[in-house]
Amino acid sequence: MILSRPLGWFWLLAIVLLAWNVIGLVALLFDPVLGLGDVSKLAPEQQALYAARPAIAFYGIVLATVAGTAGAIALLLRRNFALWLFIASAIGLVLQNAWLFADPSRLDASVLGFQALVAGSIVLEIWLTLTARKRRWSR
Repeated sequence: MILSRPLGWFWLLAIVLLAWNVIGLVALLFDPVLGLGDVSKLAPEQQALYAARPAIAFYGIVLATVAGTAGAIALLLRRNFALWLFIASAIGLVLQNAWLFADPSRLDASVLGFQALVAGSIVLEIWLTLTARKRRWSR
C-alpha cells in the first residue's frame, strides 16, 4: 500500500498526545513510591480515595498509560495497530474508574473533570488513528 504524506496538524497532534501519555506514564512510575508523608499532604478526600483504591484500579492505570504511550508511539510511526493499543487504553480507563462510579459519594468535580479529560484524549487518539487509516497515512 502506498502511503500518503500526513499533514502538519497530524504530526502536531500526535506529538501532543505522546507528551500527554508520557506525563501519565511518569505519574504512574511515581505512584508506588508516593510515601506516606506525600499522601498526608493531599486533601482529606484525596487521601481517602488513595487509601480505598482497589488493586484492579491500579492495574487499570497501568494498562491505560502503557497502552496509551505505546499507541502514541505507534501512531507517530504510522502503524494501524495503534488503534488496538488505544482501545486497550480505554479498557484500562474503565478498569481504573469502575470502582469510583460504583459509589457516587466518591465523585466530585475534580475527579470527574480529570477523568473526562483523560477519556476525551482517548477518544481523540482513536479518532486520529482512524483518520490516519482512512487517509492512508498509516499502514
